[in-house]
Amino acid sequence: MLQFYPVLTNAARLWVVVLVVLLAQVRVVQAQDKPQSKDENLPDIDELIENLTEDTEDAEVDYDTYQEKLADYLQNPVKLNKAGYEELSDLGLLNDSQINGILNYRDEVGKFISEYELQSVPELDLETCRRIAPFVTAGDLDDYNIPFYKLMYEGQNQVFLRWQRVLEEQAGYVPDTLTDGTVAPVYKGSPYRLYARYRYNYGNKISYGVTAEKDPGEEFFKGSQKRGFDFYSAHLYLRNIGPFKHIALGDYELRLGQGLIAWTGLAFRKGSFVMNIARNSQPLKAYTSVNESLFFRGAATTVGFDKFELTVFGSYKPVDANVTAPATADTLTQEEGEESDLPLPDEDDVQEVSSLLLSGFHRTNAELADRHSLKQFVSGGSFGYKSRKFSVAVNTIYTRFSANLQPSVAAYNQYRFSGRQLLNSSIDYRFLWRNFHFFGETAISDNGGIATLNGLLLAVDPKVSFSFLHRYYQRNYQSLFAVPFAESTLPNNENGAFIGAFIKPVRKVEVSAYADVYKHPWLRFLTDAPSNGADYLLQASYKPLRGIEMYLRFRTETKGRNQPDNTTQTDYLSNQTRSSLRFHLQCKLSNTVTLKSRVEGAWFKTGNGATEKGVMVYQDINFKPLSSPVSFNTRFALFDTDSYNARIYAYENDVLYVFSVPPYYNRGSRFYFVLRYKPFRNIDIWLRYAQTYWADQKTIGTGPEQVNANHKSDVKAMVRVKF
Repeated sequence: MLQFYPVLTNAARLWVVVLVVLLAQVRVVQAQDKPQSKDENLPDIDELIENLTEDTEDAEVDYDTYQEKLADYLQNPVKLNKAGYEELSDLGLLNDSQINGILNYRDEVGKFISEYELQSVPELDLETCRRIAPFVTAGDLDDYNIPFYKLMYEGQNQVFLRWQRVLEEQAGYVPDTLTDGTVAPVYKGSPYRLYARYRYNYGNKISYGVTAEKDPGEEFFKGSQKRGFDFYSAHLYLRNIGPFKHIALGDYELRLGQGLIAWTGLAFRKGSFVMNIARNSQPLKAYTSVNESLFFRGAATTVGFDKFELTVFGSYKPVDANVTAPATADTLTQEEGEESDLPLPDEDDVQEVSSLLLSGFHRTNAELADRHSLKQFVSGGSFGYKSRKFSVAVNTIYTRFSANLQPSVAAYNQYRFSGRQLLNSSIDYRFLWRNFHFFGETAISDNGGIATLNGLLLAVDPKVSFSFLHRYYQRNYQSLFAVPFAESTLPNNENGAFIGAFIKPVRKVEVSAYADVYKHPWLRFLTDAPSNGADYLLQASYKPLRGIEMYLRFRTETKGRNQPDNTTQTDYLSNQTRSSLRFHLQCKLSNTVTLKSRVEGAWFKTGNGATEKGVMVYQDINFKPLSSPVSFNTRFALFDTDSYNARIYAYENDVLYVFSVPPYYNRGSRFYFVLRYKPFRNIDIWLRYAQTYWADQKTIGTGPEQVNANHKSDVKAMVRVKF
C-alpha cells in the first residue's frame, strides 16, 4: 500500500501552494486571455513527443531537430496548394491516409482558400486540423525563387547557451586511490554539461551553424580536451535551389526507404498513433543535435529531374570503438580510473575492435583510449521515380572501417557483422490505390542476408482505419545504420506481424488498438534459445468538451528471456510479462492554464514467480499567459514500485529542444519546475530544477555515478538570443 505522506517534501508543499493560487486566479486570467495566434511558440505536441519516447530507456532523449524543424515551418509554412506527398509527410504530424485525403480534396474541390478549410477534409478530425494549422498556409508564395540577398540576409540568427549539472556529489568526482597508487577522481573533468550553438536559417530553405558540447566528467580546455568542447558539429543545408532539392555539407542526416539500410533522426515506434507506421521523410536533413554517433559528416545532395530523383552522399569521420588489438587488454574491461600504459590509438595502430561505442562519453582513461580509435567511410546513393500515387527507388550504402570489427565470441553474435567493409542495397516502394496505401522495402547485405518489410494502410471510412505490417529479417542480415520498424534494436533475427486499428465509434470518442506478434529464430543477448513475443495495446480517448481530454490505455507485452537466478548448467527461457494501465486527464482551464493528471499502474512477472507491482501518479500545471514575459510548467509525482522491473516511464517538459523521459521506480516522489522568462523580444531564458526523492534508499546509482544520499537533483539554465 502506498505511504505517500512521508514523501511529501517541502518542494511538494510549495507545489500545492502554487496550484491553489493558480486555481484561485483562473477566472481573472481567463477574462484577460486573448485568442491564440500563430507566433513563435510551438503548439502543444507533447502527446506526439511522448508517443515517440515512451518506450525508450534513455534518461534523456534528443529530439531537438524535430521540434526545431517545426519551428522552421512556423516561419515558412507548407503551401497547401502546391505541396506534394513528400512535403506534407515531412511535418511528421499526418499519417498517409490523412495526406492522401488532403491531396484528393485539393484535386476534387480546387485550391484551399484558407488553412482552416482543412476541417472539410473527411480524413481529418478537428484536433488534427488544430495541430497542423500553424505549420501550413493556403497562400501561393513561391518557395523556389527567393532572391539570394533575402535568403542570406533576411533570415534568423540564433545563439543557444545551456548549462546543466547534478547538484549532489557523485563518486566519480571524489578523489580516490587508483590501482596505480595515485589519488585522483575517476572522472577527469568537471560535473558540468555545457552546450553552445549558433544557427542561421531562412525558414526551411537554408540553414547553417555550429554546435559544441561538453558532457559531465569531460575535461574543458585542458588535458585531453585542449580544444575546449569534446564534440563539435557544423552544417550548411540548402533546399530547392534550381534542380537541387537538397544540398548538405558538413554534418547531415540520411533517411532512405523504410529504414532497412539507413535512417538517422526521428523514427516512429509502436504506440497509440497506430496509423503512423510507414516511414516518410525527405532523404537529407541538416544535423543540429549533439548525439556524437548517429549522423554523417561530409557532403550529400538530391537532384530532381521531372519525377526522377537522385541522391548521392559521402561521409568520413572518426568514431569511438572498443580497441582489442594491438592492446593486450580489452579497453572495456580496463578498470575505470586506471592509468593505461598504452598510447592513445590512431589509424595506423588499431588493427581490431570488438564493438562500436555510441555513448559519446570521454570522461575516463578507458573511454579516452577508445575515443576516435576507428575511422569510418560511408558512401552511396538512391535513384527513384516519384509521383503522387507511386514511387520506387533503389538504394545502396557502402561502409568501410580503418580496422577490423570483430564482435566478442558469443553464440548470439554468430551472425553479427565482422570485417572492415559492408555493402547494403535495397529497393523501396509506395503505391496508392483508392483508399489503399501499400509501402515496403526489401534489402540485402553483401553476405546474402535479406530483410524485407511490407505494409498496408487502409481507410475503410473516415471513422475507421486499419494498418498492417509484416517484417522478415533473416538472422544473417547485417546493417550498421538501419532503424526500421522492429522489436529489436537491429533489424535481424526477427519475423513479425503488426495490425492496428483506429476507430471513432461515436462523436467525441476515439479508439486505438494494435497487436504485434513476433519471433526470434536465433539466440539474442540474455536469451539463449529461439524465442517468441507478443505486444498488445488498447486505448480509448474521450473529449467531452473543448479543452478537456482524457484517455484510458492498457498495454501488455510478453517475451521469452533467460530465467533469472537459474542454477542449472543450461539456461532456459521463461516468459516475462510487462503490463501497464494508464488514465490520463488534460484540462485546459483557459488559454493560459492547462492541467494534466495521470495515474498509471504497472505489473511485471517472470515465469511462475511473484508479480511485481508499481503505481505512479502525477499532476502537471502549465501556465502560459499570452501577455506576460513569464511562463512555467511544473509537476509533482508520487511513485511506489516493488522493484526496478516494475518501473514506469513518463515524458517530462524540459528547456527548449530537450526532452526527458526518466524512470520512476522504488518509492518516493519527483518534482520539477521549468521557468521561461522573456525579458526582451529577442532573448529567452529557461531555468529548470528537478529532484527525485527516494524514501527507501540511502544511495542512488552505482560506480562513478553513485550519490550517497536518498535524493538526486538536477538543474539546467538556457539562454537563446535571436537577431
